[in-house]
Amino acid sequence: MDGRAWPALRIALATSVVALGLVAPALGQVIEVGPGGVSKISAPSIITAEGARPIARPSAASPQIAPAAPGLAAPLLDKAGTASALSPRLLEAIAYVESRFDTRAISPKGAVGMMQLMPKTAASLGVDPANPEANARGGADYLRKLLVRFDNNVELAVAAYNAGPEAVTRHGGVPPYPETRAYVAAVMDYLARTSVPETR
Repeated sequence: MDGRAWPALRIALATSVVALGLVAPALGQVIEVGPGGVSKISAPSIITAEGARPIARPSAASPQIAPAAPGLAAPLLDKAGTASALSPRLLEAIAYVESRFDTRAISPKGAVGMMQLMPKTAASLGVDPANPEANARGGADYLRKLLVRFDNNVELAVAAYNAGPEAVTRHGGVPPYPETRAYVAAVMDYLARTSVPETR
């Protein structure tokens, strides 16, 4: 981060708090969705076409730090975050859960690229979802619009990124869909495992 003050971000979770772009380290339970239904697990999970699967637990010798965006993804997310006045780490969390930073990912529903933009959403944002830089920018712009719509509530914006803003509005909060709840939990867990150095 370049010292710029990020907009205040608010979220109420029993295990982690996101405020002013800073994340308090925390551990949380995440809902895993599999062929047998829904069960609570202690590890973070990632949403795939097959359902949710746990991400490997860190070893005792390994700190609970979320993985950094690799190679091509990191500068694209940094640039997109700066342009949209968003913490790049928040974009990393979305990109990690959506695609594991795979710029060539295509979902069974047709979502494209690292930020998994649906073609209709990408068209409304004026970006080519197959272009990695445009995909990152489009995802950031869309997330910024959701944060504005939901009064900078990160949990609701993240839920809307997954389920659509109408579903969040209709349910008055995170929709009761197992996939969406697992998705929100996985994004928040990524943020909670982020190491944020203190600035004085």
